[in-house]
Amino acid sequence: MSLRILVGLFLVILFTQFQIEWRLLEVNIPITGQSLAVLLVSYVLGLKEGFITILLYLLIGLLGIPVFADGGSGLAAFTGNSGGYLIGFLFGAFLSGYGSDKFRNTFLNSFLAMLFGTFLILLFGVLKLSIDIGISKALIYGFNPFILGGIVKIVIGAAMAWLIKKYVMVKDFSSL
Repeated sequence: MSLRILVGLFLVILFTQFQIEWRLLEVNIPITGQSLAVLLVSYVLGLKEGFITILLYLLIGLLGIPVFADGGSGLAAFTGNSGGYLIGFLFGAFLSGYGSDKFRNTFLNSFLAMLFGTFLILLFGVLKLSIDIGISKALIYGFNPFILGGIVKIVIGAAMAWLIKKYVMVKDFSSL
């Protein structure tokens, strides 16, 4: 396992611990750095290493280590309300890493990778919730509350990913 993957995994776990509670529609909505970190790490590391990093993150959580938002872990995290979003992380990571590898590193390309990655994460989250509570409630509780936070995270993530890849990630580091 490369140092880059280990650093990426550490960053995803670290970012997940940052959380604010937003009260909306009589529900507390946690906004974490989790999806931001998933897409940021995937973009910076690229498709292969980014995908492996997020897969490891999910496997560690599945094994019971409390690395998900609010200390979630185990099979219950995947079968509960967050399960679709967790699975969506894999697809979002794939898309973000693919966009990073396939297209030149520009703010616009980074922004698009974050935008479409976020969309996939939300799509899987809403699909899973719609099975449990119906599509209209899934949109109300699993999509709408995350729009504003998602937009902020997309812009911040795009700027960070673009700048890190441009100024921090040098060719010599890729050999680690």
